[in-house]
Amino acid sequence: MSKKALVVRYGAYGDCIMITPALTRLKELGYYVILDTTKRGMEVFKSDNRVDEIIEHDDSISLDEVKDFWVKQKKEINPDLYINFSESLECNVVMHPIQPAYNYTKSERRERCNKNYYDVTSEWSKLDNCGKKPSLQFTDEEEKEVRKYIKPGKFNILWGLSGSGRNKVYPWTDFVIGEVLKKHKDVHFITVGDERCKLLETQNQEDIITHLSGDVSIRTSFLLTKFVDLVVAPDTGLLHASGCYDTPKIGLLGHTTRENISKHFINDYSLEAECACAPCFRLIYDYTIQCPIDIMTKAAWCMAVGLDPNRVYKQIRKVHHEHCKN
Repeated sequence: MSKKALVVRYGAYGDCIMITPALTRLKELGYYVILDTTKRGMEVFKSDNRVDEIIEHDDSISLDEVKDFWVKQKKEINPDLYINFSESLECNVVMHPIQPAYNYTKSERRERCNKNYYDVTSEWSKLDNCGKKPSLQFTDEEEKEVRKYIKPGKFNILWGLSGSGRNKVYPWTDFVIGEVLKKHKDVHFITVGDERCKLLETQNQEDIITHLSGDVSIRTSFLLTKFVDLVVAPDTGLLHASGCYDTPKIGLLGHTTRENISKHFINDYSLEAECACAPCFRLIYDYTIQCPIDIMTKAAWCMAVGLDPNRVYKQIRKVHHEHCKN
């Protein structure tokens, strides 16, 4: 039997996508890969031939108990190689409120935390020649299903409405989309997000805007990043999914930087927030307590003030000019 590798990764969709270079390298090295992950990870790695066995993490295991669980799990599986990516980024590159570094000055936090997540993940794995570009795997049926949302002859823009936290919501989405549509009759927008994002969507106008929030799976959203002409999204799983492909992408980065997120992405046009608090390099659990709030939009300051809608609008027009096929 092949050498066994036990890989552990909990966390959000983007966290799971970030370990895909390590999974690729493990298969190249001939390992039989066992992955312990969350429900979100189960979605990310569905139909992934780099994973031989997948274990869905039991959410009832408390944080106080999880380290003992890992010890027991490792003993039972007895792998030849054990890689636990938990806290490879959390509390290591992005600061948790309980850490002293959370309250360092902004310049001190930048010096400590302005590192690329894929570089850090590669180093954490301790695998030689581990890549830095993410990759996802989908079935032919999934690809066929996704293509129906693409408007032929249009410049299709996929817009992610939300991230893992409400601090990542961009409050000027409607304004920017409206301004783009005034200038470009060849543009078709597709908006995606979770069920709550339906509140951010206006009535469907499928010739120019297709709203899919809450109506398609996260895998469909991820796969759309392959077929559209541009992806616009905050620092979330959708942006990391777009990093798997050469599709132009504009990350709306509030608490992070291009160095953190998109350094290794192809055709990256991401924008960093420009305001006093950004980038903060902090884990945000409750933005109403942790973040300065914009009075008018009630959004996190980095998104409302730091990413001026005119900057985003101009960046979209730049990408359209450089990549439009018509």
